Amino acid sequence: MKWRNFVLVTGVLLFVLTIPAASQDWVDIKSSKELRALHSNTTFKRTFMGVPVVEHYRADGKGILISADLRMPCTWEVKGNDQVCISEERGKICWKYQHSKKNPEEYVRRNPEGHMQVLKVEEGISDF
Repeated sequence: MKWRNFVLVTGVLLFVLTIPAASQDWVDIKSSKELRALHSNTTFKRTFMGVPVVEHYRADGKGILISADLRMPCTWEVKGNDQVCISEERGKICWKYQHSKKNPEEYVRRNPEGHMQVLKVEEGISDF
């Protein structure tokens, strides 16, 4: 029983100590100019519950979300210096973004409810 507790405590300590190291790989985006550039004529790729999702954003504030057979028009706008709000038929959600230090195409976004999404961002969009 003591050995199991030792292994458990050691595992927890390793996990806790690696969290700060992992968080140092991401940099907060706190510039409205950078957020606008991130959403101007770019394509976001991610998965949701194993299903590929593609998001195309134009510089004029319009976009489209594509997943399986779903094509949902949306709009986007920068809010303050650290958020982008995306509005579509189901509502509006605002996100804060971070970019990877190691991979310039990789981003993370989080909303106030704590949902997190890992994104691959590519320049260019398809016609919509």
